[in-house]
Amino acid sequence: MNPEPSPMILLKKIIGQFCMPLSVAGFLLVAGLALLWFGKGRKPAGLLLLLGTMVAVGFASSPVADRLLTPLERRYEPVTDVRGLADVRFVVVLGGGHRSDPRLPATMQLSDASLARLVEGIRLHRQLPESVLVFTGGAVFDAFSHAQVMAEAAGELGELEPRILLDQPRDTAEEMLALREVIAADELFLLVTSASHMPRSVTLAKAAGLAPIPAPTDFLVKQSLEKERHPGDYFPSAAALRRSERAVYEYLGMVWAQVREVPRLRRTVAETKDG
Repeated sequence: MNPEPSPMILLKKIIGQFCMPLSVAGFLLVAGLALLWFGKGRKPAGLLLLLGTMVAVGFASSPVADRLLTPLERRYEPVTDVRGLADVRFVVVLGGGHRSDPRLPATMQLSDASLARLVEGIRLHRQLPESVLVFTGGAVFDAFSHAQVMAEAAGELGELEPRILLDQPRDTAEEMLALREVIAADELFLLVTSASHMPRSVTLAKAAGLAPIPAPTDFLVKQSLEKERHPGDYFPSAAALRRSERAVYEYLGMVWAQVREVPRLRRTVAETKDG
């Protein structure tokens, strides 16, 4: 039996969901409809309905979504050349979520982000045959740890041994503390995670005293050689809304990291050195 998520993790997840664009838009629309229903004023109700519609349509448009997400994804370039990285011993693949379903292969239980991270981790590991894959992530709202599912999925893709599973961490900060038990403070390692998640991950890794080499993947904003946008980009879409949600989630995560997680990691590192 896996332990229940801590109250702090639950609170963080709940606050994050309330701040998502669709949640904000829904709240505004429901509030506006409630004012109309109870006859509390047509102008305030109309204003709330207009704001809710603008939030929903705005965040679901590609220009807005890409403007939000691009600064995060462009911070680090993908690793396309491993020359000079022969001494790297670890390829760390951070958790990105899954949903256990015994009817499905492990690769199909992973979220899109997790599958992209896994594929990139395996790609880099195969180019660095002396390296070891490290999978992180505990069981959050699921019966099985994320590291375990990632390892099973890697096995289905032909990567069996060796590998290291860190199956207790519940969030990125805890993943970095767990990595300290495996990787020396001054030892370089490849850190694989989604491009939008990489800035926060690197910040937390450095706060934990680690020396990561960013290896971003799962780029959601892609630009073709043609500079002109497709006409469909100017219409609301679920894909654009997903990109906006990813961006908002990461910006919120960066604020949370600076306010709470970075100081906590630094205190933990200092206490470890003093001890």
